[in-house]
Amino acid sequence: MRPTLPAAWDAALAGDPESAFGGVLICNAPVDKTTADAINEIFFEVLIAPSFEADALTALETKKNRILLRLKDSFTLPRKMYKMVLGGSLVQDMDEGNYSRWEEAGGRETTASEKEDLSFANMFANISNRIAIALVKDKQLIGKRMGQTSRVDALRMAIEKAKQFKADIKGAVLASDAFFPFSDSVQIAHTAGISAFIQPGGSVRDKDSIEYCRQHKLANGG
Repeated sequence: MRPTLPAAWDAALAGDPESAFGGVLICNAPVDKTTADAINEIFFEVLIAPSFEADALTALETKKNRILLRLKDSFTLPRKMYKMVLGGSLVQDMDEGNYSRWEEAGGRETTASEKEDLSFANMFANISNRIAIALVKDKQLIGKRMGQTSRVDALRMAIEKAKQFKADIKGAVLASDAFFPFSDSVQIAHTAGISAFIQPGGSVRDKDSIEYCRQHKLANGG
């Protein structure tokens, strides 16, 4: 989604430069010296990439207790997921996609750029812990929160996270890993400048958030 690896690194880091500290980094392109020097400015535990240019590898190896791994040309994910629960285990199929059907339910059609951002945001929300909110603009994650007991709390925290790192929220999109049973979340997001939403739906109160989107000409897909 970025023309060069250094540009991709800058965009990824801008999404949350605090949480990147001590993290695991994964690249889908060979790591060059410019990117290696930029990555070396923060502390990280693991870097995984298809390959490393010689001078990049030399730069990355200057610090101790760092794991550098080469990504295999091809690999397959398991078809089943297993989780231990009290008294037994839970087995479910691996989620292999983004969404199975796109349905316009808002006050206007989703634009092409909004749909790209919504698809990207939805992938993030899909792999996050329960009660996940992802804010995306121009194919860049600008705010996120998950694992809360309230979707409204997760949304407010995601918005504050975006503001903390000086992200421009106006025109951003929002993905939720579950339905909006009331209109409160879309109202809060709309007030912050968010213009399009994606959520799976399924609540008996879906109509509340959908009606708010229709009244205020907001896109609501998914």
